Amino acid sequence: MEQPRVLVVVDDLFFLTKIQTTLQHLGLTAQVLTQRAALQAYIKAAVTPVLVIVDLTLRTDDAVAVISAIRATDSGAPIAILAFGAHVAVEIQQQALQAGADRVVAKSTFSHHLPDLIQQFVVQG
Repeated sequence: MEQPRVLVVVDDLFFLTKIQTTLQHLGLTAQVLTQRAALQAYIKAAVTPVLVIVDLTLRTDDAVAVISAIRATDSGAPIAILAFGAHVAVEIQQQALQAGADRVVAKSTFSHHLPDLIQQFVVQG
């Protein structure tokens, strides 16, 4: 059986490495995509991911638009979206929630509690 897949929309190498390592330890597979169009095409063509992790400080695309695109693309069971960003960026955090993120946390919380945050969304059978 294929490992559950988590889409990672992160272009910061520090966080990307941390996420990939954590996912590997949890027995999950990471698929890294940083462009909205590629993300939508992947969701339409592949097995629905169990979780999408989005960095709100994404440099390669508009993170809020990415979240909106995920919500517009998911069919059937909704895809869980966990977003993280700077604790002082309250406005973008609110925009992310309005766009469809299930949870938004500060980067420090994300970094310190990453395994627990992932496990809150991923139910392994």
